[in-house]
Amino acid sequence: MQYYLKSLRHYLVSHSRHGTHSPFVYQLVDEVLYRKPTVDEVNAVPLCYKRAGKREEKNYLFVERLLRTFPFGTYKISDKSNDPDLVKLFERNCTILAQRAIYYINTVDDYQKILFEMQEDDIIIVDSPHLSKDQEKSWRFLKQHSKVVVTIDLFHLGLVFFRKGQRKEDFIIRF
Repeated sequence: MQYYLKSLRHYLVSHSRHGTHSPFVYQLVDEVLYRKPTVDEVNAVPLCYKRAGKREEKNYLFVERLLRTFPFGTYKISDKSNDPDLVKLFERNCTILAQRAIYYINTVDDYQKILFEMQEDDIIIVDSPHLSKDQEKSWRFLKQHSKVVVTIDLFHLGLVFFRKGQRKEDFIIRF
């Protein structure tokens, strides 16, 4: 019950792309988050995500667009389900030439260790940051850490960016 109340609260306090005052976040929301997937992209979604429901399919398509938008050379997946389709998605989009690292976290992991490894322009994708009290505690820890510059809370996904030259900001975006 609390999860649904949190979801309703998120919906009421969140903004669309027009509620952001950061050019970086506005462009990310406009070109990646709110971009409609093509028929081919929807057809390419693995069956397990289609069966899990529209939200999981939507999250998968968003992560795929995000990975294509931000080229990365290394990745680490901390996923309690050990989803092979998620690993394939990251492998398919990984390029050797890029310096960026992307972490996908679906567990209550050792965030101190992960934050120690993070460099400028790296990204953390947190799956379901509001699902449990432990995950919410970890999400708050990430948001308050001094290395973290931009966080974007989409309720079912959280994005953490390490960018220099931008002031620390937390965004709550409707997805």
